[in-house]
Amino acid sequence: MKLISTVEAYEKIKETAKTAAEAIQAKSSEMTGTEINEAAVYIPDFKAAIEKKNMLERTAGQEDGFVCKSSAGRVVRLIQNYDSRDYIHEDGTPWEPEELPAQWRFIWSKDPAHALPFIQSAESYYNTGDCCLNKAGEPKRSKIDVNTWSPDTNPEYWEDAV
Repeated sequence: MKLISTVEAYEKIKETAKTAAEAIQAKSSEMTGTEINEAAVYIPDFKAAIEKKNMLERTAGQEDGFVCKSSAGRVVRLIQNYDSRDYIHEDGTPWEPEELPAQWRFIWSKDPAHALPFIQSAESYYNTGDCCLNKAGEPKRSKIDVNTWSPDTNPEYWEDAV
């Protein structure tokens, strides 16, 4: 058995992760939101992605657009290209996907383990089975399609997801 150096091992891990990330981008249109969220470790962070390439140059689409994670940990899909150099805060940080709902669509999971705090968005509504967290941090599951109602203000559209 041949031993490899720490540097060689690191390079092999990096290459494996890169291959997995490329496969997820290529196959994301065939994956469920839950499957994509389960693979989030291989999905690039938004800030790293934006540093590497302008969002004008990335693939956009309702089902096959570029997938990344916002700084809040939400998995998102680019649905409309935009010049990311034009959307910079005064402090120099880029606008996050949560601030650009016309350009990004959230990819929700049906697994409560991947639930994040509820966001009200007509562009990225929750469908039946999609999960989020209410203000108390409890996982909730949507009981209806096209759900834009908060589980805190309209609990009749949500059930416990345990």
